[in-house]
Amino acid sequence: MSQDPEFFYTQAERLVSEGNFAAAELMLRQAAELGGTNRVYVAALAALLSLQEGRADESLSLVEDQLSLTPDEPALLVAKAMAAKATGKPEVAEESLRQVVKANPNHAYAHHTLGKVLVEAGKANEAEAHACKAFALVPDQPDYALAAIELLEAAGKSDYAFEVASIGASFCPQEMELVQKAVEGALAREEPDRAWDALQESNEDLPWVLGWKATLLDHNGEVEKADALLDQGRERFPEDPDFLFLEAAIFVRRQLNAEAMEMIEHLLSLCPTHRGALRLRADLSFGNQSTDEALADLQAMLELDPSDAAVAVELTSAFYRARRYREALDVCLGWTERDQALPAQMTVYVVLCHAGLAEPQEALEKLPNIPEDLLMAAVTELAAFGCNNAAEQILREKLLQLVPAQATDLDDEDEEEQDEVESELEDEAEARASIAGEDEGEPEAFEEERPPQKFELPPGGSILGESPAYDEDEDDEVWVEVDEDGEEYVWVEDDEDEDE
Repeated sequence: MSQDPEFFYTQAERLVSEGNFAAAELMLRQAAELGGTNRVYVAALAALLSLQEGRADESLSLVEDQLSLTPDEPALLVAKAMAAKATGKPEVAEESLRQVVKANPNHAYAHHTLGKVLVEAGKANEAEAHACKAFALVPDQPDYALAAIELLEAAGKSDYAFEVASIGASFCPQEMELVQKAVEGALAREEPDRAWDALQESNEDLPWVLGWKATLLDHNGEVEKADALLDQGRERFPEDPDFLFLEAAIFVRRQLNAEAMEMIEHLLSLCPTHRGALRLRADLSFGNQSTDEALADLQAMLELDPSDAAVAVELTSAFYRARRYREALDVCLGWTERDQALPAQMTVYVVLCHAGLAEPQEALEKLPNIPEDLLMAAVTELAAFGCNNAAEQILREKLLQLVPAQATDLDDEDEEEQDEVESELEDEAEARASIAGEDEGEPEAFEEERPPQKFELPPGGSILGESPAYDEDEDDEVWVEVDEDGEEYVWVEDDEDEDE
């Protein structure tokens, strides 16, 4: 039998990827015994223990014993952070990871893990910097790219998020979620050439690649070529959820809603939890004025991912506009019960729902939570979808007192322009009056942009937390530079060219 600890370590990684933790533990214990003073194998063992229910304390004890001998060993500190996080000690995890990145600024996994810990601690800005640093150090790790994208998008830095997606897709052309984000970002910016570039290296034998190429052809008006690819896909992938979803989206774009709905129903019969299909069906149901069906799909989406703020806001808005105030309020209360910060739009609906339920005291107590820039939107929403009871009249007076003067003090020209805008909105809302179920306009101020479709994929990366090796000596290098305020990023594609 081999006496090389690396042999046992490699076997352990394979076993972990297969879900065989017990066998992996035996391999790592053998590697740790043969490794002598190399603490990496002990750290890997501790990390594995922390992933198993009820063994986090054992993991933490093992790591602390080893750290008493080598207190600055990065691998042990990372393992300690994992164990501390699993035992409900996030502050210990944060301290350990900070120690690692301070001593070794190029430790990508420590930056990535610290970013996740900081997100949970509510330190999103700092988390963003660490997530981007991890991606910059190892751009061929999909998990790092997706974590950076999520934080950049949450901070409103969609252009930076798109660049991360494009770079990540170039390194990982077979990773569907990354390539999809790059393609969608390019289409949103009306850059079809970049969308094609994102798919250039992707394998057309994959159903989602074929579906996306058909999507781009259809987007460019090349319907016959798109149909030819769709025919291939139907023959080769008749029951693949990813292909079926993209085909359905093409038919929705062509306004062939009946055919699209048939595809969606078939897809959901194969994969009832496909969030993209639920989203498409909800959109079609709203368009068909089938409000109850649409609300049911949004509820199903939120149950599948309770942390999806965009869906939570949309569901709350839809319930309120259907004048189902109690259900709208329940969505908000359910969100706060999970210790999640209430999105700004939902603070508005909490107040409006209490008023709609004839609870003026509760409405006025929550009124200070509404951001100043949403006060006028609250007035508009109340006027359009309230029930005009006494509590709402009291709330409206209070809201108008708080609305900044410039928001209500319009001159004659502004008022005329505002009337034209409101008239256009009313005309549009009459055609779309699906949420409230009545011929009442939807105010522009609270219009929510619906998020791009998401595909459900298992998370990538090694369970042990080891990232793929990246040769820092290569000529082509991608990294991020953060200014003193932690805001601006400079993406460098080689040592001599810099593009901001």
